[in-house]
Amino acid sequence: MHCMNIAKSVLRFVVCFVVAFAVVHISVGDACAMERVTSTDVVKLIGSGKGKVTVVNFWASWCPPCREEMPELKKTRNAFPADQLKIIGISVDENATAAEEAVNEFALNYPVYLAAPDVYETFGIQSIPRLLVYDTNGKLVADQEGAVAFSDLKKLIEKLLKGK
Repeated sequence: MHCMNIAKSVLRFVVCFVVAFAVVHISVGDACAMERVTSTDVVKLIGSGKGKVTVVNFWASWCPPCREEMPELKKTRNAFPADQLKIIGISVDENATAAEEAVNEFALNYPVYLAAPDVYETFGIQSIPRLLVYDTNGKLVADQEGAVAFSDLKKLIEKLLKGK
């Protein structure tokens, strides 16, 4: 009988430990869900968009013009099929949680990554939002600082797709 009580106590402890570990692991995992990318990673992401128009948007959660632009980019993503347009968001937030909250708040429909420190220098980021647009061959055709309107971006993408 004594051995049975010990076994039950050990089992309770193990179950509590496993549940506690799972809760902590899920919480920590959710907080770090956004992948941090280096400039090399960003170049690879851009390269993976060949055959499509690729739009790279550098932004931050605390930037009012960036926040104004997010619905425009979301609308742009919806306006074109995935085989014609690739949008990549690169958050320059230092606070990953703030970036992730902004992604959730705006329900962004394209992948968003966190910029590693080398991204600023490689891409010459001095102000945000900053938008880079690459044609279907991967050539940079537009580099704009400041928020972009859906209608302007849509016209550019349509023009690039016609010249494909």
